[in-house]
Amino acid sequence: MGIMQTLKRLALGNESEPVPDLGRNDACWCGSGKKYKRCHLATDERKRSTERASAVRSPAGMGF
Repeated sequence: MGIMQTLKRLALGNESEPVPDLGRNDACWCGSGKKYKRCHLATDERKRSTERASAVRSPAGMGF
């Protein structure tokens, strides 16, 4: 692991798994058999919202 990757990890924390990009009526990614909108849509939207908010708060001049 390079020094820039280490600094980025220390500054931003551990990377979380990406939120899957599915349509509302697609089968859910978790394998429950439910439609995505009835299963994990709300949870994933909250996660995306948190990721966007943390991206706005990150320092602009860091070069990451």
